[in-house]
Amino acid sequence: MTGKHLRFQFESITISTEDPTALFRQLENQIREAIWQERLRAGERLPSTRHLAKQLGIARNTVINAYEQLALEGFIVTLRGSGTRVTDHFPPPSKDSTQESDASSITIKQTDFSERYQALANHEIDISQGGQGTARPFRANIPNYFEFPRAQWAQLMSKKLRQKPDSWMERVHSCGYEPLRSAISSYLGVSRGVSTTAEQVIVTAGAQQAIELLAKLLINPGDVVCFEDPGYTHAAMVFELAGAKIVTIPVDEDGLDVDELQKTISEAKLLYVTPANHFPLCTTLSQSRRQALLKWAKETDTIILEDDYNGEYRYRGRPLPTLHTMANDDRVIYIGSFSKLLFPALRLGYMVVPQQLVEPLGTIRWLLDRHSPSLEQIVLTDFINHGHFSRHIRRMRSLYSERQKALVNAAKEHLEDILELPPLDGGLHLIGWLKKGVEQKQLISAAASVDIELLPTSLFNFKTPQREGVIFGYAPYNVEQIVSSVKKLSSTYWQSKKEGL
Repeated sequence: MTGKHLRFQFESITISTEDPTALFRQLENQIREAIWQERLRAGERLPSTRHLAKQLGIARNTVINAYEQLALEGFIVTLRGSGTRVTDHFPPPSKDSTQESDASSITIKQTDFSERYQALANHEIDISQGGQGTARPFRANIPNYFEFPRAQWAQLMSKKLRQKPDSWMERVHSCGYEPLRSAISSYLGVSRGVSTTAEQVIVTAGAQQAIELLAKLLINPGDVVCFEDPGYTHAAMVFELAGAKIVTIPVDEDGLDVDELQKTISEAKLLYVTPANHFPLCTTLSQSRRQALLKWAKETDTIILEDDYNGEYRYRGRPLPTLHTMANDDRVIYIGSFSKLLFPALRLGYMVVPQQLVEPLGTIRWLLDRHSPSLEQIVLTDFINHGHFSRHIRRMRSLYSERQKALVNAAKEHLEDILELPPLDGGLHLIGWLKKGVEQKQLISAAASVDIELLPTSLFNFKTPQREGVIFGYAPYNVEQIVSSVKKLSSTYWQSKKEGL
């Protein structure tokens, strides 16, 4: 039975066994839609269950199930002596009955969106990344999750799952699982020199949620928030959605230009900065500029948001001291994430905040989504306390350093006439600065044709013009992948030049 029809009251019903939807659902949906669209009107009679079942060639129980659901929803009513009818309280058809109403034409228009969201239309936001299998060279901002110690993680999780469910099924504090907050506090003191109490650590769903929580707590429409240019545009968008006015300050080889900041900004609510490893240029904020920045923040009563982006991944010497460590007051909020340190899907991060912000931020978090998943927080606590986390970071530093060297050497050999790819002291990506005569769009297009992903640095410019460059991520790709991909990129680009594409 591929489809049988019954016409009544100008309505045609089609039931098909080829449709995966249950038969009674098909019937129920079509009658409901006919009533909504006034093709079946208030008071009109429907066929009896026996008659409709016979005409459609289906079981009577199928029709009964559909009618019962529609009656429960208030679409139809069955009365003794008058059969089954559309309920009377549905509105009568409009006077202009020459044209049927069409519920499908009612749509939410872009003008229904908030002005704040509409302001994001000028930004390029790719929400499609993820769930695509192995990352393509040279996608950036991805750690080497292939080397993640899954066996240890699985053992820790399995152990927790065998315990009483109240140890991991219960809700935890909106600021995070308290033993995890304590473990993060201890780790930061040893590895990053951040002096904090466990209570001042707030566990979040990654660094991005930390930014969102702070925007909701601290920003009023029109407040000035300063950003590096180029910089992390996705963080700026969060503040724009909160109504902030974004003011940008240029970045050079020594990081944020604090002299320019002092000249142009006399008052601001917040300043967002990535001093350890600037995104996307990977520069480090110099010591003299750090001191000057902290002085400016104190003079202007500005709160600094220090995003310790890839601060752990330093390949020469120890990770640099944080602004939070250097500050002698509560002016710096420190943000970190485990997504780049362990694996992207973990979605756990943290921020270290002044004591007076703990309760307000906990309240906002409770209103938004209560807290991050308890089980992952509990397992991560054990992962840190048992030493697995520190060992993994040390191993990744060595591995990433080796892969960066492989990328630099391969680029010198095969991409010398296309771009310059200088090495850096840390991070998970490098910038390839294009040589004169190399068209950025053509290079990116040639790369895409052989399944290589390059992002232009211009994606992260606000207004300051930059020399054209592309981003080469290297962390999740082994040396063989790096070298072969560089060779493929070179040959494909020159072939496209030859063919005039």
